[in-house]
Amino acid sequence: MQLINLNGTHTPEPMLDLAAILEFARQLARDTGEYLTHTQADIAALSQQTLKYDGSVVTTSDIESDRRITAAILQRFPSHTILSEERDRVYAGQEWCWIIDPIDGTSNFASGYPIWGVLIGLLHYGVPVLGVADFPLLHEQFYAAKGLGAWRNGLPIRGAAHAKFEHYHLLACCSRTFKHGDLPLKVKARVAGSSGYDLASVACGRCAATINMTVHVWDVAACWVLLNEAGGLVQTTVPDQLFPLKQGIDYASVEFAILAAGNPALLAEANTKLSDRVKVSG
Repeated sequence: MQLINLNGTHTPEPMLDLAAILEFARQLARDTGEYLTHTQADIAALSQQTLKYDGSVVTTSDIESDRRITAAILQRFPSHTILSEERDRVYAGQEWCWIIDPIDGTSNFASGYPIWGVLIGLLHYGVPVLGVADFPLLHEQFYAAKGLGAWRNGLPIRGAAHAKFEHYHLLACCSRTFKHGDLPLKVKARVAGSSGYDLASVACGRCAATINMTVHVWDVAACWVLLNEAGGLVQTTVPDQLFPLKQGIDYASVEFAILAAGNPALLAEANTKLSDRVKVSG
């Protein structure tokens, strides 16, 4: 059982049980995924689309899923706050803050493509300590908590074991990765359209690494602990590191690239060979 003190001190104040909270987050992600699965089958609902602040697609399902997740969290943890792509985007420095992306891969979702998911993460003083990435149509749920390991559908997962890309077949990326031409690595690129799924694929060893050129904090927070607990690493182009989050920052305006790999040696090689596309800060 992993316990974290509510006020960050060593006094015997009430504690949070990360294992219990992880189960809550897993069930919440499953419930949200079931709702979205039914919604995606409704062509009329999918046609109700507008554009987000960054020009990308948002559907009524994004808004409703955000509302459902927010309501469930605040009912269980009324003193916690929530950072969301569809709602509050400014971090106010709270001790406990959930960060959610109700549909990671909205363009896929709105087009009827099956690779999309629900991302739910929990931050302690701005640092991820728990995360769930649920992909309903793929029947895959990835989850982790600090000190509790990384898991997929009840089985423990680890990132890539070998130190060289020559031992692997796949690298996950976004389409923007190719603006400088083909990848200078002996792997095949896969574009899923979901940064959460890309990171989860690295965490379970399905892909050796991933590079995404344009993401926001809610795209990566839920999988940050997943990668770390699976032995992988994530780097970003955010100056002075992404985590802990900075108080007063509107994270809708913080757009960055990520580079992640299943182990430190692979990340070092990726840094060398992909430096023409992204220079990471750590």
